[in-house]
Amino acid sequence: MGGKTREKPWRLVARKGRAVQVIFDHMPGRPVSSGCMDRKKADEWAARRYARDTGGRTEASITLEEFAKDFFKPSDPRGFRKRQEARGYHFDDFYYTKRQGHLDNYILPAHGKCRIDIISDVMIEDFILYLTKFKKRRGEDGTLANDTKNKILAAYSDVMKEAKRQGYISRNPCESVDKMASTGGGREPFSEQEMAVMFPEDRQKLMFIWQTVQWALYFMVIRDTGWRPGQVSGISNLNYYPEFHGIYTTGSVDSVTHKYKDSIKTTKKGQKDCIGFLSDQTVALLEEYMRYHPHDRYLFKLNGEFIIPATANKHLKASLKRAGIERGNRTQYSFRHSFQDQFIGRMPEMARLVLMGHTKTRKEYTHLDAEDRMRRLLEINGVKEMLENRNR
Repeated sequence: MGGKTREKPWRLVARKGRAVQVIFDHMPGRPVSSGCMDRKKADEWAARRYARDTGGRTEASITLEEFAKDFFKPSDPRGFRKRQEARGYHFDDFYYTKRQGHLDNYILPAHGKCRIDIISDVMIEDFILYLTKFKKRRGEDGTLANDTKNKILAAYSDVMKEAKRQGYISRNPCESVDKMASTGGGREPFSEQEMAVMFPEDRQKLMFIWQTVQWALYFMVIRDTGWRPGQVSGISNLNYYPEFHGIYTTGSVDSVTHKYKDSIKTTKKGQKDCIGFLSDQTVALLEEYMRYHPHDRYLFKLNGEFIIPATANKHLKASLKRAGIERGNRTQYSFRHSFQDQFIGRMPEMARLVLMGHTKTRKEYTHLDAEDRMRRLLEINGVKEMLENRNR
């Protein structure tokens, strides 16, 4: 026997001592307080709210989940990726995997069941403002960085922009939502003092901290070059130029497939290759390692597989503990930030940008406080004298 058909596109939920809640068909699973204790008044409020949300429309509409399922996956059901590439925007699978993760872990759980034509800028703003981490780890407070929230908003906007293009909505509501203030990436660098502890000149102490020559060498190369982890993981013995103490690469290990690719970044921005120079300490260890492994084309493979971020970060955590250094929120990527801090204001800007693989300075890699910036400015040849004599 079939149940009684509900005439109104909402239902009321009354609990003792609380205002009546309304669950609308276009926002299933999201009870909204009517602010009314009386069911009749709550029903009248629901009618007004429904008319406001839908503009009086009663026709069926696709939900966000129905529209956006697998939106950023390689199958590309809406053709978004193909059109991006046709416009000249080329991103690798890792970029789209991150976008899909933002969709699956944050956006769809919050608004997936909502009709796509009802989602408003107010709904999206409230969603972004109070987002917390998808998976809260032990010891974390659950706070999500503003930069991450902005990336989630960008993914949401990609979806809604495409929905507008396909005629499901008349405007992209994300365009009316202000971005969060940038927090500069949130990655804390290692200090020069910590670096000295982590990489002691004493061989026995170095091996105690890093356990093997290969692991010590891996992190020393990151320290010396400021390269991204994937770029270091893919270093070949052909990349080493002993007369310069230099290394060079045009490739990296893909963080998704874990395979080598002939590209150093996820986008076509920035430089297409990387050069770096190794310290005497690193060169000595590298040449020793190559003598004992003359047939290994790639330097940083474990059991035939390239070193990946999860493995390296796990080893870094244990090594920092042996070195007596608090890890905090730092990962192997923090060495890149440390490299920037070490040389900004101490070498010609063009040289530093080349070594970072950048075409311009990016503020998320800059962590110097006012005292450091003043000291380094005065270290530049002629600056102190110029300032002292400016009024003479």
